[in-house]
Amino acid sequence: MLGKTPPPPAAPEPPTRRFTDAVDPQTTVIGPGTRIKGELVADAPVELAGTLEGEIRASAHCRVRQGARVTGRVEAKTLVIEGTVEGPALVADRLEIGSTARVRSSIQARVMAIADGAIFEGEVRMDEAGSPQSFTEKRKV
Repeated sequence: MLGKTPPPPAAPEPPTRRFTDAVDPQTTVIGPGTRIKGELVADAPVELAGTLEGEIRASAHCRVRQGARVTGRVEAKTLVIEGTVEGPALVADRLEIGSTARVRSSIQARVMAIADGAIFEGEVRMDEAGSPQSFTEKRKV
């Protein structure tokens, strides 16, 4: 390689901050305009962009997108809410309530964060040594 400059090293990938930064090809997406009445049970990640009248039980990540609506209990390993959720309880190891979220529910989580601008009405019970955090949303949802 006489006289040739080696190519610059590839830029490192930015670290993920939110649960929604990583994309899983196994994710089930309930699209906008879809309305479900009943129970949604999943072992893989779930993204809801429509309306669910019932319960969600996901043993993986669950995301309620902006514009989506859930009326019922939600249990997931990790949970991101950007839409509207009304129900008796939200249960997750890690919970993030985005700036566009409207939540009326009791929350049980080990770690949680609520963005500036979110509306939350309910009570919070933190498991173990967790503590609530607040953040300012800096990305487009």
